[in-house]
Amino acid sequence: MTGLKGRSTRGYVSVPWGQAHYRVAGDDGAPTVLLLHQSPLSSATYEPVLPLLAARGVRAVAVDTPGYGMSDAPPSVWSIPEYAHAAWTFADALGLDRVTLLGQHTGAVVAAEAARRAPGRVAGLVFQGLPLYSDDERAEKMRSWAPGYSPAEDGSHLAQVWGRIHDLYPDIGLESADRQVVEYLSVGADYAPAYRAVFGHEVDTAALASVPTLLLHGDRDLVARMDEVVTAAFPHARLHHVRGGTDFAHEEFPEAFAEELATFVRSSAQA
Repeated sequence: MTGLKGRSTRGYVSVPWGQAHYRVAGDDGAPTVLLLHQSPLSSATYEPVLPLLAARGVRAVAVDTPGYGMSDAPPSVWSIPEYAHAAWTFADALGLDRVTLLGQHTGAVVAAEAARRAPGRVAGLVFQGLPLYSDDERAEKMRSWAPGYSPAEDGSHLAQVWGRIHDLYPDIGLESADRQVVEYLSVGADYAPAYRAVFGHEVDTAALASVPTLLLHGDRDLVARMDEVVTAAFPHARLHHVRGGTDFAHEEFPEAFAEELATFVRSSAQA
């Protein structure tokens, strides 16, 4: 699946900063998981897993982060608390009440803050790679991680974007890489606003001690290197590796990913 369309049901809701784009699968009355993607991608990354979650009795809603995918950008530079507030604003607009939150990388930091702000609305938390950076790491990432690109008449910036994707994920499949190029270009030359929000934010892990939590990611995920730090911060959480999975385990092994996630969502909703 290339591009940003996919086969799932898609829609927009009006929010104070414009429109938010989302994808949904599953019955309205089913336990719900709200999926928050990594930057600078979009909800399209979850297309392979949405129907599998629906088939397992879960309503899956994947939203494009403000300024990414097909969601309108915020009117100013946002912090993580503002992105978290936006997640609940979107949930309200769609009539979602109590949900399991899944966040990947950037989305995981947003999900953690959203759960801290409204714990009564969170049945469970799923971190698909939670970057718990040290102060020094955050400062270094802020300086160097996402330098952006300059559009060029000869199209050389397209090769620059393609090169970045393959430098990060050398084993990525062609269809996923093609889609990611579209996602980068849809944001524009500066694709890093949400990254900078993450690098300027410290996750309050202690505030989430009572929230049922699942750590679910590929064992080759870039953020898997932080497993020791994350499991120490969330001793109550269960760690499940999707064997052979990269950052895109949900695309590479959608059945295994959906089975683990759906089981957690259903059990958390009953707690």
